[in-house]
Amino acid sequence: MAKLEELASEINDIIYDSLKISGETQQKVKSEIFLRTSESPEDRKVPDPESVPPTPENIDKQVKDLVHHFAMEAVRTEPDGIIPLHGTNGQADMLERIVERFEDAYGESVEDRLIEVDNILGAESATEEAYPNLRTFIEDDLLDYHVDIMENTPIVWKLTTERLLADSTGEGFGCFVDYHSIDAGLFDRIANQYLEPQKAELRERRSAANRRRSDNSLSASEQAEAAELYERCANKLNQISVFEDVIQDLSSTDERNFDEEDRRCVEELSPKVAAFREETQERVETLAELYERKDSAWFKDTFSETFWETVDEWRDEWFDALTELEGTCEAYAKPTNEPVEAHLADLFGYFNRRLKGSDHYSSTGILFMTYYFEREGAALLDEDGNPHDNLTEDERLLASLATGLDDPSVVDREYLEAMVADDEEIESVADLPPLAEFKALAEEIDDRCQAVDKQVPSDWADRALSEITTAGYHPNRKHGVEINITPLADAEIVPKTVDDQVL
Repeated sequence: MAKLEELASEINDIIYDSLKISGETQQKVKSEIFLRTSESPEDRKVPDPESVPPTPENIDKQVKDLVHHFAMEAVRTEPDGIIPLHGTNGQADMLERIVERFEDAYGESVEDRLIEVDNILGAESATEEAYPNLRTFIEDDLLDYHVDIMENTPIVWKLTTERLLADSTGEGFGCFVDYHSIDAGLFDRIANQYLEPQKAELRERRSAANRRRSDNSLSASEQAEAAELYERCANKLNQISVFEDVIQDLSSTDERNFDEEDRRCVEELSPKVAAFREETQERVETLAELYERKDSAWFKDTFSETFWETVDEWRDEWFDALTELEGTCEAYAKPTNEPVEAHLADLFGYFNRRLKGSDHYSSTGILFMTYYFEREGAALLDEDGNPHDNLTEDERLLASLATGLDDPSVVDREYLEAMVADDEEIESVADLPPLAEFKALAEEIDDRCQAVDKQVPSDWADRALSEITTAGYHPNRKHGVEINITPLADAEIVPKTVDDQVL
């Protein structure tokens, strides 16, 4: 530390001399430092090197942080985002990838640093391999440590077979996976590039152990050791076999719970939403044309003080939401083995809660406009609901706002008859006000939306889960770690830590 202070002072002198900074200016620099830090450079306490402890109190955590950092870096830079716990056929495992990063960081002193790290992480002696405690930490504790560091939202996942058999002995297969590299092809890559070599090696070891356990030329202890190895290899192969079945199931279609009647309902709903959107857009465009032809004072006198401002504020949302609702109907009308984005179902309820509104002037939904259209435009229509002849252009535009639909066939007659039943002064559908068809179409869409809304899961998480499993496991990172890892936790191919802390 004293040497560093000496070098810092020399650097300051060189800079001052090179820039020809006077002594007076140097004092101003020091004063500025004091003002900004409340500390004069001369008053800084330089610790005595002898007083600095040779080993920090939290060395254990520092070592684990370093190993964790190297592991994260290794997984995230791996081309396929997968690093096995035990490599075969020349595949590097996680321990080897971490050792590589130690080598890059420490160069010639790497062996000393790795031995120090291994000794800090455990007490097992290096008899069978160089860094047994580092390997144990990687295999048993690294994921738990990562989950804690990432506050229960791991971006490196561990897949394992150890939970798939009640009598598992060891781990048949395990690997670390970069969350940001996970896609629908994950299981195919694991099966083809990692499971097949692992199975081949286990079969070879099992065969060798089988021969040795039956070899009478060996001692009893050697035969017993071979028998134990045989059982371990057989158990690991069984784990992998179950794992293959599990990932096959995860890759298979899991159809949405949405029957043919539900699909028919949304299929018929889509053109009605389109017609309602087109009619709404036509009326708003007519209003906009009137607004250009007239001044704001005319609008306030004709409609209300805030009528145009309200329409102008909400119209983009109306059109966007109706367009999305139309697309939502088309999505839900598709075969049930095709996924639907989780957020789309919210539009069915949104139509009733916010979009449709009512024909009361205080509403801000679409139908609130009809209160003013009927009040100001009905007198400009004839008995058939068409604009009178000999109207001015402004009157013609105003009258068109109060008309029904360009295509009244999109409205089911039962909704018009229901309007008649609700109004004692109206005797037949023909006597309904001109905008009855427009309102009836909105009510029909609302009824159908509510019916469909009851058939889809109300919880967003359930819909998001369905989205990523309908066509086989297709993770979607915008839904976050918890949703995407849930199918793997349900299948028990991730450590129990995931169940306990992540979910």
